[in-house]
Amino acid sequence: MQLGVSLRSLAHGFLACSMLAAAGVAQQNVCVIVLDDCGPELLGAYDLYFASIGKPSGWPANTPAIDGMLAARGLMFTRAWAAPVCTPTRAQMLTGRYASRCGVGSTLVPRDLWHEPGLDPATVTLPELLGEAPVPYHRAALGKWHLASHDQIAAWPLHPLGEPAGRWFEHFAGPLYNLQKPEGLPASASSYTNWIKHFATLDGNVLGLGSEGLATGSIDVLEGSPSSYAIVDTANDALKMINTLREPWFMWVSFNSVHVPAHVVPPGLPDAECAGYEPPLVPCVAAPSASKAEKVRCMLEALDGQVARVVCALDESDTTVVLVGDNGTSKYALVPPYPSSHGKATVYESGVHVPMIVRSPLIPPGTAGTTCDALVNTLDVFATVCDLAQVDPAASTGSDSISLLPYLLGSTLPLRATNYAEMFNPNFTPDANGAPPPGYSGIRHDQALRDERFKLIRRTRRTHGGIVVAEELYDLAQGGPPDPGTTPPSPTADFFEQNDLLDAAAPPLSPEAAAALTRLRAELDALHPTLVL
Repeated sequence: MQLGVSLRSLAHGFLACSMLAAAGVAQQNVCVIVLDDCGPELLGAYDLYFASIGKPSGWPANTPAIDGMLAARGLMFTRAWAAPVCTPTRAQMLTGRYASRCGVGSTLVPRDLWHEPGLDPATVTLPELLGEAPVPYHRAALGKWHLASHDQIAAWPLHPLGEPAGRWFEHFAGPLYNLQKPEGLPASASSYTNWIKHFATLDGNVLGLGSEGLATGSIDVLEGSPSSYAIVDTANDALKMINTLREPWFMWVSFNSVHVPAHVVPPGLPDAECAGYEPPLVPCVAAPSASKAEKVRCMLEALDGQVARVVCALDESDTTVVLVGDNGTSKYALVPPYPSSHGKATVYESGVHVPMIVRSPLIPPGTAGTTCDALVNTLDVFATVCDLAQVDPAASTGSDSISLLPYLLGSTLPLRATNYAEMFNPNFTPDANGAPPPGYSGIRHDQALRDERFKLIRRTRRTHGGIVVAEELYDLAQGGPPDPGTTPPSPTADFFEQNDLLDAAAPPLSPEAAAALTRLRAELDALHPTLVL
């Protein structure tokens, strides 16, 4: 596929989808692969990059498929942010809106005593827009969903399809939440091999479900074999869909791994077989007595093998693959010097910094296999896929999303001056403009906003004594301990946010830090006001 020079020099603000169409570039098949609780330090390709900038190793797993089949042949984003927990990140990617504008700021659970809503099934989402592309897309969501509340599922079992059914996806197969063991199983039974699978489809024959032509919502119980191991099941369904969906297609493949419970991976999982993939010579096997951190690395190696099975089946000439993490690594899987208190469910770097890799036939040879240090956000998946499908994202309300297509085509012009992440509770159903309903009262709101160098964290809480606001400021680029190996000692990066410039014991802010604090506070107040009022 040949690209003209004009496409390689696309800048932010151009109608990239129109230019792709004008250049005669066909709509891309798109496969979005979501990893659960996997920060970038767990992947080999990112560990190599971190070593090049002086960041300590995070003890990566053996991930030859992600490293060799995606990072080495695509574009690896080194400063991608997500929400601190999974449900908001998934909602942001599918709506193109920050959590506070799509109403989903905290994780959903199967039994919610507070009756918090998930994503409104009437919301305009990415798959809905793809269904209205010049050549409509066929759309499937596989694996973990985690976007519907218990009340929403009770009222509408076909939630992944949207309402009416087919508005979002046409097919869904997987767990609706984190893996749930069927009732009656002992605590020793692994939920990864004993779990409840849900189905929703408009075509009952695709995965052998229901009645042909009818929207169905049903469940199955998978128990105790390598083929029922959750990530294998998701990969199996992806392979069926690749061979079934008519082109162009959009497939959302969301693996449960490496989410809890940390466990010993069962032997005998199916392997990938294709040119360019070399499985580990000695598989990672964790003993039952191994630490959770060790088990997670073996789980990730097994996940890498299932990613390989999916990627091997894709036609690289017409399919774009986006691999992304839903939030940072859980505290029990982080190893020193990564602070365990800074992982998933926090707005520190280890909570919001995620892997994001794109492999696409649109990437010119000089860009393939390189890294991009631009500030990007997982919600940018929304506008990027719209461009690949030649759909105008302005047709929705996803105005927070920025297409990464210029980076894929070789541009180095920054598209974001700042990056933002948040989590809050309770969730709410927003109005058409993304605003909370009248009378909404937030309980907590954790926010982070960064520019190229400085990062502001703001936590707002409603307490019995009133509203409490706490802030932290970090110089990510030069806030670390001075390097004694240089004369005079040169500043180092504060990789792990150890030096809060607003701490009571900290020296007065430098002029640069004071200006950054003023600037970041103003942007936070203007563009991302707190929901705790």
